[in-house]
Amino acid sequence: MSDPSVQRLVGRTYRALSESHAKMIRRVARLPEWVPNELKRTIVALSDKWYQLSRGTQCVYAIVGLNAVVFGMWQVPRLLPFMIRRFLHDPRSGLSYTMLTSTFSHREIWHFMFNSIALVSFGSSVADVMGAEHFTAFYLSAGVWSSLASHLLAPLRPALILPSLGASGAVYGVVGATMMMFPRAQIALIFLPFIPMTISQAFPALLAYDFVGAVLGWKTFNHIAHLGGGLYGIAYTEWGIEYWNKLVREIRRRRQEKS
Repeated sequence: MSDPSVQRLVGRTYRALSESHAKMIRRVARLPEWVPNELKRTIVALSDKWYQLSRGTQCVYAIVGLNAVVFGMWQVPRLLPFMIRRFLHDPRSGLSYTMLTSTFSHREIWHFMFNSIALVSFGSSVADVMGAEHFTAFYLSAGVWSSLASHLLAPLRPALILPSLGASGAVYGVVGATMMMFPRAQIALIFLPFIPMTISQAFPALLAYDFVGAVLGWKTFNHIAHLGGGLYGIAYTEWGIEYWNKLVREIRRRRQEKS
């Protein structure tokens, strides 16, 4: 990179991985002089790591980052009324958009961490196969579908009509897609780490557990949302991906005709 400020910061032999990476390095190098060089070099090192990731993995980490922001908002007492109203889905509230916003929402650190680890573990491979834009649409629709399943079916058991939040339904959708794309992938369940199994063995067992929980009215988790998300992920991978590809091809064809 020929920019003198960049050369002073990272040396003459430094090579950016892409044009957007180069722009980031130039912005860092041109920060005010009162910003310590150690901090600038730390930012450069982090940006190097970021741009080494695939676009799909970047997309997954961006979702985790958004979840982290929402989690942080839950920790601010003055924001609680707003968060309860806008980021918690209650079937009795009359609000439909919370079926989406609640999928980014976690109040407890264990809930946030568990879903984040699962999303990074399973989502990166799926996002690399689908592509960032496709994966984003899939993830959001899986979250909405899982919320909708809970919204529509919970009234069958009035005791289960409770406010809900969390990315678990969307994550179940991602795990379902992983099972369809990589059926022989080896995984270890957190509560049975000493028993290796394939995802095609483990995920149906988890769905069976959630089915029993939904039928018996267990309240530990939102079992209906888990089932909705998991089944959506399986169904979408089987039929939805081809529909998405047809839609993309049609949009490109119409754009070419207009140009």
